[in-house]
Amino acid sequence: MPFFLFLLLLFPSFSFLTETNEELTVSTNQNWNFKPSSETISSDEIRFLNISHNKELFNLSAGSWISRGSGQESLISLRSPVLTGSGACGSFLILEDGLPIRPAGFCNVNNLFEVSTNLSSKVEILKGPSSARFGGNALHGAINFQSLEIDADNYLKTEVNDDESFKASFQYQEATDWSLGISLDRDQGFRDSSGFDQQKLAFKSKNNLKNWQATTYLNLTNINQETAGYISSYKSNLRFTNANPEAYRDAKSFRLNSLLIQNKDNFEFQLRPYLRYSKMDFIQHYLPGKPIEKNSQTSSGLNFLVNLKRFPKHKLSFGANFEIADVQLEEFQPNQLTNSSAFNNATRPQGLHYDFEVNTNLYAAFLTHEFLTDDDFKIFSNFRVERLSYNYDNLMLDGRTRSDGSECGFGGCYYSRPADSNISFADNSFRFGFSKQILANEFFLQFSKGFRPPQINELFRLQKAQTLADLNSEKIDSLEFGILSTGNKFINKFVLFSSKKKNYIFKDADATTIAGGKSKHQGIEISGSVDAMPMLKIEYAWSIAEHLYDFSLSSIGVQEGNLIDTAPRLQGSLFFNIFPIDKLTLQIEEEYMGKYFLDPANQYSYPGHFLTNIRGFYNLTSKLDINFSVLNIFDKRYAERADYSSFSGERYFPGLPIQWRFGFSYSF
Repeated sequence: MPFFLFLLLLFPSFSFLTETNEELTVSTNQNWNFKPSSETISSDEIRFLNISHNKELFNLSAGSWISRGSGQESLISLRSPVLTGSGACGSFLILEDGLPIRPAGFCNVNNLFEVSTNLSSKVEILKGPSSARFGGNALHGAINFQSLEIDADNYLKTEVNDDESFKASFQYQEATDWSLGISLDRDQGFRDSSGFDQQKLAFKSKNNLKNWQATTYLNLTNINQETAGYISSYKSNLRFTNANPEAYRDAKSFRLNSLLIQNKDNFEFQLRPYLRYSKMDFIQHYLPGKPIEKNSQTSSGLNFLVNLKRFPKHKLSFGANFEIADVQLEEFQPNQLTNSSAFNNATRPQGLHYDFEVNTNLYAAFLTHEFLTDDDFKIFSNFRVERLSYNYDNLMLDGRTRSDGSECGFGGCYYSRPADSNISFADNSFRFGFSKQILANEFFLQFSKGFRPPQINELFRLQKAQTLADLNSEKIDSLEFGILSTGNKFINKFVLFSSKKKNYIFKDADATTIAGGKSKHQGIEISGSVDAMPMLKIEYAWSIAEHLYDFSLSSIGVQEGNLIDTAPRLQGSLFFNIFPIDKLTLQIEEEYMGKYFLDPANQYSYPGHFLTNIRGFYNLTSKLDINFSVLNIFDKRYAERADYSSFSGERYFPGLPIQWRFGFSYSF
C-alpha cells in the first residue's frame, strides 16, 4: 500500500485535527473466542499487580507460562513447551487491539517488551490454535493487549523496591476523546551489571470523519538493557553474578494505526490502516565470538472487515488482510575468536557473518459464522486462507566463506548464506465447534487447525553445509472440550485438550534446519474463583499436561514418547484475596512449578519450585492508594528457567531473591 495513502487514511483521525463532541462506540468482532480457552485479565488486576515483568501477570492464566530471562527478556508457553530457537516465537502471536505488533515471518522471542502492559486496559489470552482468525504465528495461541482506555481516571502510580529500582505509570486526559499514557522503569537488577531502563508512551484518540467513527492509537517503546547470561548453579551465590557484563540489548518500536468504522444499512464496515517500525541491537553473548546482531523492520498494511447485522440467529463476518514489510538483518563479530575450540576458532571468523534484506507480502481472507438455534444451541466456525511471500536479497557473498571471500578451515565457515530467492507459503486453517447452555453450565466442543510459516531466520540464516532450507509450514490439529460453570459466588472453567503438530521445524546434529518433526500435546486446565466468605475470595489457575515427541532422531537425543524439554507436567497458582477491612486488600499467591526435563533425551531435569508472594493495597483516601508487596517471601533459591547445552551442561536463569516493593497511586 503506498505510503501517502496510508497517511491520508490514518493521520486525519487524530482528534486534535478533527473535533467531535459525539460519544463513539467502537465495536469489535470477538465471536472467535472459545470461552473456556480464553481468559481476560482486567484493568483492576493489572493495576493491583503493577508488574515489573510479564511473568507476574500470566500466573493468573492456566496453562500459560512466561519464562523470565534477564531483565525484560522472556520466552512464552501457551499449552506448549517453552520453545526456543530462531523460529520459536512464530508459534505465538502477540497482538495489540487485535493487530499483530510484528510483521508475519519476523517475530522476536522477547517481543513482549514492545507492548505497554501496565498501560493496558485488559489482556486477553487465547490458548490453542487461533490461526483461523489471526493467521500464522497463532499456532499455539495468541495474547491480545487491549490499549489504554480513554474514559479511565487520570492517575499517577509510582513504586520502588529494595534494589533501589523505580517505576512509574501515568495516564491523563482533559476531554472525552483522547488519552495519554506514559510508563517509566529503571531497574537496577539483582545480578551484577544487569539493570535496564525502559520508557513507553501510548496515545489514543477518537472522533468522526464524515460517516466514519475513528479510533487512532500510537505506541512508542524504548529499552536499554544490560544483560546477564546463564549460570551453572541457581543455589549458590553465583546467582548474583554475571559472566557476561559486556552483554546488552537496545530496542525501540513504533506503532500507529487507526480503526475506522461505518454502519450502513445492514452492514458494519471496518478499515484499519497501520504502520509499524522496530529496531534492535544486541550482543549474542551465548555464542562463541559474541557477534553483534542488528535487525529492523518497517511494515504497513490494511485490514478490512464486514459484519453482517440484523441477520436473525446468525452472526456473519468476512474480512481481508494486506501487509508489506521490509526486514533487514546484520550479524558482525568485532573480534577474532582465539579462546574456544580449534573448530570454533577456525569457523567463526571476525567480520560480517550475515547481511541481508527481505521484503515480505501477505494476503489473507477469512470468514466467520455463528448460528444460534431456538434452544440456545450455538454453532460457530471460522475459515482462513493466507499467502506469505519472501523476497530475499543477500547483500554479501553467497556460501560459507569469510566476508572477503577467503575460506575457513574445517571445510568452511560456520555461517552459511543462501543465494537470493523468492519463496512463498500458501496456508489455510479452520475452526468448527458448538456450545450449549444447560442450567448454570455451558458446554463447549471445538476442533481447530493452525499453522505457522517458516520464519525469516529459519530460511535464510543457515549454518555449516546447508545452502537451502527446504521447509514447509508447521501444522497443528487440536480438539478441545470445555465446561464453563457460573453461580452467584463462583465461576469455574474446565478444559480438556489434545493436539498433534507436524512439520515441526528443528535443527539436527549438523546444525541443519529441517522440518518433519512431530509432537503431541494433551492436558487439563482448571481455573476460576470462589467467594469463600465475605472476607475471602480464592482464585486458582492450574494445568496438568503432557507434551511429547512423536518422532525419533537419535543423533539429537529425541525418542518417540519422550517428554519435550522445558515442559512441566504440573504448574499453577493459587490466590487468596483477603479483605479484613473495607479499605484494605491483601493477596497471598502460592506459585507452583513442577519438575521438567532440560534435554530431549530426558537425562537432565529441574526439580521444580514452590514460591509464596504477598501483595497489599490500601485506600488512604478516595484519591490516594498505597501498594506493597513481598515476592519470594521465604527467599527460596530457584530457577526462572533451566536448560541444558551440550557445550556447557546444565545452565540456569536464577530466580529473584526476596524482594519488597512499595508505592502509591493518586487519581485525579
